Order: sequence, then structure tokens, then C-alpha cells
Amino acid sequence: MKARLARSLHLVHRWLGIGAGLLVLGWFVSGLVMLYVPFPKLTAEERLPRLAPILAEAVRISPAQAAALCPGEFRSLRLTTLDARPVFHFQGKGGACSVWADSGLPVGPVSAEAARETARRFLGATSIGEAESIQRDQWTVYASHNAHRPLYRVAANDAAGTELYISSRSGEVLVDTTRFERGWSWIGTVLHWVYFTPLRDNNDLWRQIVLCLSFAALLTATTGLWLGIQRLRLKKRYPRGHVTPYRGIKRWHHLLGLTAGGFACTWLLSGWLSQHPFGLLEVSSPPAGAARRLTGGPLQASADLALLHRQLARLPGTREAEWQRFGSRNYLELRAPGNKLRVDEHAEITPPFSAETLAEAVHALEDAPVARAELIHAPDLYYYSHRSALILPAARIRFADSQDTTYYMDPASGRILLRLDNANRRHRWIFNALHRFDFPPLGSLRPLWDIIVTTLCLLGAALATSGCILGWRRINS
Repeated sequence: MKARLARSLHLVHRWLGIGAGLLVLGWFVSGLVMLYVPFPKLTAEERLPRLAPILAEAVRISPAQAAALCPGEFRSLRLTTLDARPVFHFQGKGGACSVWADSGLPVGPVSAEAARETARRFLGATSIGEAESIQRDQWTVYASHNAHRPLYRVAANDAAGTELYISSRSGEVLVDTTRFERGWSWIGTVLHWVYFTPLRDNNDLWRQIVLCLSFAALLTATTGLWLGIQRLRLKKRYPRGHVTPYRGIKRWHHLLGLTAGGFACTWLLSGWLSQHPFGLLEVSSPPAGAARRLTGGPLQASADLALLHRQLARLPGTREAEWQRFGSRNYLELRAPGNKLRVDEHAEITPPFSAETLAEAVHALEDAPVARAELIHAPDLYYYSHRSALILPAARIRFADSQDTTYYMDPASGRILLRLDNANRRHRWIFNALHRFDFPPLGSLRPLWDIIVTTLCLLGAALATSGCILGWRRINS
């Protein structure tokens, strides 16, 4: 019976490996690439310095007057510049809508020639290709771009092979990519997340494919690890003192499986669980309507143009201003390269909210008393980041409930940064720790973390490569 089981597992491992070997190899290689080349995006640090400063005297209509040209409730409102002219950008359920702040005329629909001129100004280039209208492509798959579609893709004739994606509704540059980013992302993020454009059009289909592929890969690794342990002899060794009965590439596959097999199994398991099969490892979110309850109502566009001029004067060189709301009051966040300032409805600079004020506001969302509210000035086990900038100090508010519910909030804006309960903590340790090797304090010890993760990925890739070679030989034998 035991021999029959071993034989069955051997066959399962062999034929699953033949089918999934290249997939597992691709995941290890792409995971390694993702450590150093993220998916192309336009960051605030790249975008703000390329915008012209907002000249208050050039703003001749109020936000309320601009809002009248954009029907429907809007979720966000920004004032920035486009081709050195001030412009209001609204976004809501109906998509993006923009209005010139100097003339009060709609910005969109944006012409191809206007998109080329925006690209020329953004890059400071003289040689710009034609503006091609597209709905989506490999680098604009995110749903956050839906409000701006169709997009214009404009290629710059530069050494880096830069391409810009510009909204046909607002005229803003949404994404910038280079030849280097695109090339490495094909074997990095795109391959790892199976982020091919046709699949991303159907999220349910994409999820089912990822679930099936990752489960097949997981079954391949677990059966291989079990078989490898069964064939290992540390005491009563094989002839010539060998711990493995195999020779050649099979020997390397066995030894690599024993070395990296455990890591491969936990890594593939956590990747599979990240798609929440059968409801496993699902995470929770703030209660429904939490954001609206914290803001105290919808965002409002002011009709006071003089107030806006006074607010803009608070930060000379402002490139972008975004309206925010908290506790039934409106605020304006002014942004310039390397600087940020927040002012209230009287153009007065507002200090950060206290932890107690935020705790009082968020208490209305949870049916439990507040156990502790404090400001933290350093990351902790759950609030941390390796790649993007972390907002610190942050308010940490703990509730006295069975879930030990904890909120992390931005004291400057009152925005929820993270909500934790037991489900989210499980996700942190099962996915983040096992899949990203986020074990404290290792995650904060760079470059030690990079060396360990790189080594493990290379071992996993070597294991998968040896399996692919064996599979190829089997097919052709």
C-alpha cells in the first residue's frame, strides 16, 4: 500500500511538474525581478516638479462655478496646472471632468494635438511622436484609469524610449514608462501576476486562472518535497556514502528540492491563499460608509474665490491643491516639491489632529470602547512599508473588543491608513511573512533581507530549472 502510494505520488509529481515546471520557474524569476523593478507608474515625486506653479491671480472662477459644469456628486477635487494654465479636476461616478480655472470652459474632450503638447511640456522634449488613442494596454490595466479612458499614448523619441499616457478627459499625464521598465516588467510584474491585458478585462476569469495555476504548482512542490524526504538517507546511506540514490541532473533536483523545497511550498501556498480560495485568508475592511461618516458628508466646492486666493498664498510655488473633508469641515492641502501645507476654511494653517480627536471620530464606526489612542513615530509589526514612503507620525487607536480592532490614521488629514482585526493579522503573517519573507526584524535589515530573499529565489529557480530539464527529457524519451 505504501509503495503504491509512493508510486502514485511520483507520477503526480512528474506529470504536474512537466505541466507546471516552466510556470514555477517563471514565478521565481519574476519574483526576483519585482524586488528591483516595480510596475511602471507616475509618482507624486516625479509629477509635481514638472507642473507649473499655480498663480492665484490666474484663477478667476471659484470651485463651485467649475463644479456646475461637472454634473453629479464628485469624490475628489484638485486644482493644478495644465500647460501652465490653472485647471480644476473633478472625479466621481461619471468619470473625470476638468474645467479651466481661468476661463471657466471645459477642458475635455482633449484633442490628440493637445495631448502631444502636454507630453512635450512634461518631458521638455522637442521630438514627440503621434498621439495614439487607446482604451487600455499592458501598462494601463488598473481600474483607477477607467475614469480617464480613452487614453492617449505618446512616445518620445529619446534614448530611454519614454512613453506617456494622457487622459482624454482631463489632459493629465497618468503614467510614464521607459523601455527599461517595460522590458523588465514583462518578466517581472506581468509574468508574476499573470497580468496580461486580455485577462485583466475579466477579473473573475483572471482570479480563477491564478487559483488553478498556483494550486497545480503547490501540489507539484508538496509531492516533490514528500518524495524527496522519503528518498533521503542520512544514516543508512546509499553506495559510496551518498544520501541520494540519483545521479546527474536527478541528483541535483533531489538535493535542491531538499534545500529549497520547504521555502517553495510555503511561498506557493501563501500565493495561492492570497486569492482567498473557499473564503480562506479573507481580509476585512472598515464598516460600510466609514469614509462618509468620518468626513461628515460629501465634499463641497466653495463659492468663495477670494478665500481660495488667500489659501494659495499660504504656500508660494504650490503645484497642486486638493480639497479634503473631516468632521464636517473642509480643508485644502497645498503641495509643492518637497513641501506640503494644510489650511482651513479661513485660510489658517491647521495643526495635525490629536490622537484623542481621531479616536473620538473613529469610535463612531466601531461598537466598542477605545482602549488606547497614541501617536507612533516608527513602524510596528503591522504598520510598515519596504517600498513606499510611510506616513509618520501616525495615530494608533485600539479598541477593547474581541478582535483587538486597531486603526492607524493620518493625523494631518484624518484619513484611515490601515484597519486591523484578527483576519487582517492572519493575512499579515500567512501572506506577508511567508510570501514576502517579512519576518521581523529581518524586514528592516537591509541589505540582509535582499541577500536572503535573492538567494532563496535563485535556489527556487535552480530547482525549477532542473525539473524542467527532467521533464523535457521525459517527454522526448
